[in-house]
Amino acid sequence: MSARQEAEPDSLEEESPLKEHLALQWSRQAGASFPKLRVGHLEGDERGVFAKVPIAPGEEVLRVPRACLVTLEVARASDIGRLIDAHAPGTSEECYLAAFLLQEQEREDSAWKPYLDVLPRSFPHLPLFFDAQELSLLQGSSALREVARWRELLLARYVALAERVPGFARFTPEAYLWAQHVLISRTFGLTVAGTLTRCFVPVADMLNHRASPRLAWGNTEEGDAFVLVAREPVAAGEELHISYGVKPSCRFLLSYGFVPEDNPDDTLVLYLGVPEDAVEAEGKRELLALATPASRRRFEVPLHSGHSSTVAMFSFLRVACANARELTRLTEEAREEQGLGEVAPLSAETEERVFRSLHDACEARLAGFGTTLEEDERLLREADLSRNARNCLLLRRGEKRLLHAYAGLARASLSALSPTPPAGG
Repeated sequence: MSARQEAEPDSLEEESPLKEHLALQWSRQAGASFPKLRVGHLEGDERGVFAKVPIAPGEEVLRVPRACLVTLEVARASDIGRLIDAHAPGTSEECYLAAFLLQEQEREDSAWKPYLDVLPRSFPHLPLFFDAQELSLLQGSSALREVARWRELLLARYVALAERVPGFARFTPEAYLWAQHVLISRTFGLTVAGTLTRCFVPVADMLNHRASPRLAWGNTEEGDAFVLVAREPVAAGEELHISYGVKPSCRFLLSYGFVPEDNPDDTLVLYLGVPEDAVEAEGKRELLALATPASRRRFEVPLHSGHSSTVAMFSFLRVACANARELTRLTEEAREEQGLGEVAPLSAETEERVFRSLHDACEARLAGFGTTLEEDERLLREADLSRNARNCLLLRRGEKRLLHAYAGLARASLSALSPTPPAGG
């Protein structure tokens, strides 16, 4: 994450600790080229990449040949990769790359050692590694459930590999979680040999994020190298950034350990189901593929009515709120079409129930937080917050803004459908 720069030494040797210097030297020896860049340190333990001299638009500022890239091809060709191929076919690409990191970490003579030595040894700013006090700052946030889901998925992958791949159990679950988070936070999606793959790119993975960066990254036309090209002029001494992609705030926090101050691409996670006392509740759950009365469907929606996720959420709510006659028609249509597609408004009465249900879901979520939106805004302005605390408050604030917006949308819609809209914030 971008942060305030503390110092700007004049040379690479002065500003880079020994391990970083060795990693950069190793990259150069393998064919990487970045004569106009230098690595500097930001506030805290952050690193950044800076322009040593002015850079013109269209100028290539970094080239990393394929020999420097840790690709899926490299991971699968390794000892641990061949074992996974033989004993756990169908394993995900991420597992190969994480296993390769673990294998090379334990080898003192690894050809990748200079690069591996500068990888972060811990991730104190990622919620998966928060202590109980830090996690309590996410009370009421869907991020807590997302963290639990993510941990469960990663540990399930670890268990599967430990049970099936000979020797894999020598790596601890904690080591595997570390490798997966190195992978999540530092890989790029590139097309290599005609196939889109994730890979590690030395030097490039030291650049911080900006929503509108001055650099663009990708492959050369020949596909033999990763390159960074300036899209705009860059002044000497200026920090260079890349974009980590368009993501909701929760994804930024879980993957990279920061939350943008104002994220226009933020989303709201809601878990919706069919109440047990709903009309034809069992038939609705069957049509919506909900296994039990307690089952919930996860929706991740932006504040955009035409987005496919938002359309899917309203379709779900219309089925959940349909009357018996409407449910019969929907069931027959689903059989004819071999599936339930987009559900348009069914009737004014049902649409009123849809917006009441959405309003109540948003209000219930807001009630689950220990603070109000206004209190979070004040804390962000006035309190002396740690990095993790500030990120948690930014995440909470973003969720609350979306919850208030959707609750307000529901109230406005209800005022047009009914003379007695629900009370609420």
